[in-house]
Amino acid sequence: MPNLYYIDGYNVLHSSSLLRPLAIKDFEAARDALVDKVAAFCVATGKQAVIVFDGRGKHQPERAPTAPHVKGLEILYSPHHLSADAVIERMIYKTHNRLDTVVVSSDQGMRDLCRNMGALTMAADNFLQEVRETRNDTARTLSSLDKKADPPRIEDRLDDSTMARLSALKEKLSK
Repeated sequence: MPNLYYIDGYNVLHSSSLLRPLAIKDFEAARDALVDKVAAFCVATGKQAVIVFDGRGKHQPERAPTAPHVKGLEILYSPHHLSADAVIERMIYKTHNRLDTVVVSSDQGMRDLCRNMGALTMAADNFLQEVRETRNDTARTLSSLDKKADPPRIEDRLDDSTMARLSALKEKLSK
């Protein structure tokens, strides 16, 4: 199972069927939603993620999102002379265990290049589906823990004959 995700932030916002409609209405809200989703994914799975946004072009942020204080999450902006794709490609090139990394982008050319370097790749909607499934699994686990929150009772661990003897003793003592 891969432990490190490199996410092409603006590519995911523009190509995801989930985030694209929000990005059309409010681009900063969509960017914040992506960061929140990835942060929750890191917390739930213990995996690391680096979201790389283009630091140039028309979506230069008025307010750059900062990574919530989540272990394993990093947010980067590419330098003005490089695209987010180029930054991610360089990070993959420098990574020793590329089979432990996933590049998240719907840009087929970028995915092909990173896959040829040995990294795993995933389209934006597939990654967000994995994030959604992780969230649902976590919610189910928490729900089942809530149901098991009652402390175990000793009577639940006793066999029928012992319970019968205890009931008889209780009756005898109450007389």
